[in-house]
Amino acid sequence: MKIAGIVAEYNPFHNGHAHQIDQTRVAGASHIVAVMGGNFLQRGAPAQFEKHVRAEAALRCGADLVLELPLPASMATAERFAAGAVGLMQALGCVDLLSFGAESALEKLFPLVDALLDEELNGRLRVHLQTGVTFARARQAALEQRLGAARAELLRHPNNILGVEYLKAARRLGFAPELLAVPRRGAAHDSTRASGRFASASLLRESMGAQGLGALRPYLPPAAWETYGRALDARLIPADPSKAEAAILAVLRRLNEQELAELPDLSEGLEHRLSAAIQQARSLDELYAAVKSKRYPLARIRRLVLSAYLGLTRADAETPPPYLRVLGFNRRGAEVLNRAKQTARLPLSSSLAKLERMGGDCARFACLEARSTDLYVLTLPGVLPCGYDYTCPPVLLKETIPHPR
Repeated sequence: MKIAGIVAEYNPFHNGHAHQIDQTRVAGASHIVAVMGGNFLQRGAPAQFEKHVRAEAALRCGADLVLELPLPASMATAERFAAGAVGLMQALGCVDLLSFGAESALEKLFPLVDALLDEELNGRLRVHLQTGVTFARARQAALEQRLGAARAELLRHPNNILGVEYLKAARRLGFAPELLAVPRRGAAHDSTRASGRFASASLLRESMGAQGLGALRPYLPPAAWETYGRALDARLIPADPSKAEAAILAVLRRLNEQELAELPDLSEGLEHRLSAAIQQARSLDELYAAVKSKRYPLARIRRLVLSAYLGLTRADAETPPPYLRVLGFNRRGAEVLNRAKQTARLPLSSSLAKLERMGGDCARFACLEARSTDLYVLTLPGVLPCGYDYTCPPVLLKETIPHPR
């Protein structure tokens, strides 16, 4: 048994994701564990495809076990997103290989990891931040000083950014699995154009909103297409963020500056700017336009706004995921779970209620997850009652997808 771990959002699962799983199998993986973001994702938005639906699509297209990345890490910066996901892989205690997509080969990413973990570079980064540029630009400038423009340029590619963060997290945690960087195939991340059978998840989400599920069919594995079709009929997809806009604005208007100051990733007195904008904004677009700047990119502002709405704090974001929650599995996934019962370093369960009863950080994170799902389901075509995260069972597939030949 050789168990591989993949970090993903699968919003939606497309042919590029299937290619990564195929290549991971070719590299020798017999079992594949996906650590997947939940109903609110890194770009600061609700997932267009509900998490249990995405878990089923992943299982029908080659994954064997899907674990949920808890909300504070799922909707976080690339660094915290990666640290949370890699930490869960380490906590499972049986992951042998870490697979991720990248635009560059592993040997080209290692110097970036070494540099970013060096305190001298962090000092340079702080100097650049004082000029008022974004964190990404400050980091890029510091890397150019350290490694030269050509090497630093590698970190402008989105898959490389996440890949480097996975490698950093593994290094910091003392987690040393075999590593596999799968070259991205077809359309680039966030590309607005398809390439053959491949299209970026962002383009697919845009197409879903404008043209419906039918527009996605050429770019999805057949099993994913069928899964989403059933979910569409059941009114479980797609989520419509506009349904929550008035509720979000209402919550924001009740918060004072002291409460805003406790949000994750808020610094440099940004709570004053955010509070002033909240008092004037009549829509989320107006709010984003008033707060974003050269220093504060839109994704960061969107995460702040959703964090306020969902009740996330800096303390939540700084707490590592305290449990391993199972969203779904097949027969091979059951074999991984049987091994993990002996090796896992964190509580492991498919039941959010059971995890909540464990108290401490487990209870706090489980309550956050359940509450966020209660708000998320208000955005679905068929609004669901409270408690869905407690009552929805894990996805269990009796059949197992065969290995590629």
